[in-house]
Amino acid sequence: MSDRGLLSRLGAGQRSADTLASIAAHLRELLNARQGLSESVGSYGIVDFNDVVHTLPDGVRTLQHSIRAAILEHEPRLNSVAVRAIPGEDALSLRFEITGRLASDRRTVVRLHTEMRCGGLFVVE
Repeated sequence: MSDRGLLSRLGAGQRSADTLASIAAHLRELLNARQGLSESVGSYGIVDFNDVVHTLPDGVRTLQHSIRAAILEHEPRLNSVAVRAIPGEDALSLRFEITGRLASDRRTVVRLHTEMRCGGLFVVE
């Protein structure tokens, strides 16, 4: 009976890791999509960096809000989402920390780091 409990817990750990990997993959797609370009879901994606680059440093706040709103609307597996800008060493990249809780297990805190690199592409880790 205790072996079954252990195997069950190990399986839950693998499912959790799979869920986190799936969330990270979806966020990579979501953050690299621009609002208004999806014909089926016009709100999918975030604001175009080219539209806010001229307003920096205020544009960073605009990106933060856009990232958070997109996650709340299009990633139902995360709740209590917060997005924080992280100062970087490279002036040509923007970094953000995304935190939230799994909707399926509110005790599990998810923390991801994302960086917008040259060309406007986001990397999510």
